Amino acid sequence: MIKPKEHRRGQRLAAAMWVRLSSSGAELGMGSLANVSTSGAFLETQLRLPVDANITLEAVSSAGEALEGLTIAARVARVDSLGLGIEWKVMATPQVLALLAA
Repeated sequence: MIKPKEHRRGQRLAAAMWVRLSSSGAELGMGSLANVSTSGAFLETQLRLPVDANITLEAVSSAGEALEGLTIAARVARVDSLGLGIEWKVMATPQVLALLAA
């Protein structure tokens, strides 16, 4: 089997953080970040959103005090059976860097 070509711009770091997803102010559901990078993340979720959907991630309180109130704008880059590959709207913002440091 041929392995798909990687298109990621940043090195992925393992993560385990619950986030709330919303779009245009409406809450969509929850997911767990499996890994993050300066360019995006993989979100394990049962939600199935279309590619290019604009979403906002908000760290939930269990993510720790340092990330309380953290919100990051993203778009869905790919969908698979485990969840969503997402790309940050703006890379390496203070919010993304805080997420990487957590």
